[in-house]
Amino acid sequence: MAKKLSELPDGTGVRFDHLKSTGFRYIGEVQDGKIVDPNGDKRSPTGAAREVDKIIRGEDARPSGSGWSPSDWKWLSGDGWEELTTADD
Repeated sequence: MAKKLSELPDGTGVRFDHLKSTGFRYIGEVQDGKIVDPNGDKRSPTGAAREVDKIIRGEDARPSGSGWSPSDWKWLSGDGWEELTTADD
């Protein structure tokens, strides 16, 4: 079931898949309605996607919004990975 980031409890796992074109997967968890990456940085879904773009493209990264779609972000439920909506961004 698709959920907003604000609906997820702290500690819920989230991921951003960029596997089709680069094989890259960004993993984080929810804390205070934001996504916390393994370095402890808190970001919105757009901010985290922008960071992924910087990691993948380096100096060629887009300067602003990443154009991510809900199908790129998933949250870990008891039933597996499910869609995260963009409504909180």
